[in-house]
Amino acid sequence: MKLLFELSNLAKTDLEEIWIYTVNEWSIRQANSYYKLIFLKIKEICKNPATGKSISSIKQNHRVLQVKSHIIVYQVKDKKILIDRILHKRMDIENRIKD
Repeated sequence: MKLLFELSNLAKTDLEEIWIYTVNEWSIRQANSYYKLIFLKIKEICKNPATGKSISSIKQNHRVLQVKSHIIVYQVKDKKILIDRILHKRMDIENRIKD
């Protein structure tokens, strides 16, 4: 069963910042391509929510899935995938996703 997903406001901001950074560093074409790749990974999560690695020791019921240089932080809640953050793998993920 494929679940629907919802982006948190922080995840929406993360996506916007990723897109702007990629445009500035490379090109609009590259930014659009990377944006699409992130959403392909989100679709994979929707098809198989257990695909990501558990980070319950950092944040209860959360998982992460890497897409190139970024980490998608998500949880399954009420039959929906909630995308909490999309962070660069070099960021201090633990402090950025604390309650």
